[in-house]
Amino acid sequence: MSEILLEARLREPGRSAARALRRQGVVPGIYYFHGQDPIALAATELALRPLIYTAETHIIRLRLEDGSEKTCILKEVTFDPITDRATHFDLQGVSADERVRVEVPIALTGSSIGVREGGVLDFHLHKVEIECLPKDLPEHIDVDIASLAVGQSLHVSDLDQSKYTILSAQDATIVAVIPPRVEMVEATAAAAVTGEPELISKAKDE
Repeated sequence: MSEILLEARLREPGRSAARALRRQGVVPGIYYFHGQDPIALAATELALRPLIYTAETHIIRLRLEDGSEKTCILKEVTFDPITDRATHFDLQGVSADERVRVEVPIALTGSSIGVREGGVLDFHLHKVEIECLPKDLPEHIDVDIASLAVGQSLHVSDLDQSKYTILSAQDATIVAVIPPRVEMVEATAAAAVTGEPELISKAKDE
């Protein structure tokens, strides 16, 4: 698990102070850890970019302006619905000997034999929630689909859970290879020749 350094500074709490920061291109945030008072933070959009615009999960080394550091994970980011810019971020402190819950992205690897035979890849589940120690937190979970044939699928229960516990439903489908919709195309073509859709339409009108 790789670490990302995030430099932030303390800020005044409150909505008006947060709005003033956003006008300056600074994003307000909060750091919290059980048994400690929350800390109101602020970081530049540039500093937050490696954490927000990524498909991986990271351990964050939070460095404050007084030189102190805290280990945490990015728990939540709020975006403006119009501009899509980050407006707030939440950091959750972690301890080396305490398990954490976090969503981790799934990355498909390999070339499915079913797709090469004409099947269609249906990627259902892009993230799963896991629980683990910080040292075992993966950036992403690789799912090998090379042997996946037409009509087959992989589920959460098929994943290796030796280093972490997956909290998402074990029967949830991650990815499947579905047959090509030849029958539907043929049925549509046949209907166009026989004129059945028109007859149905007339029956509904009557």
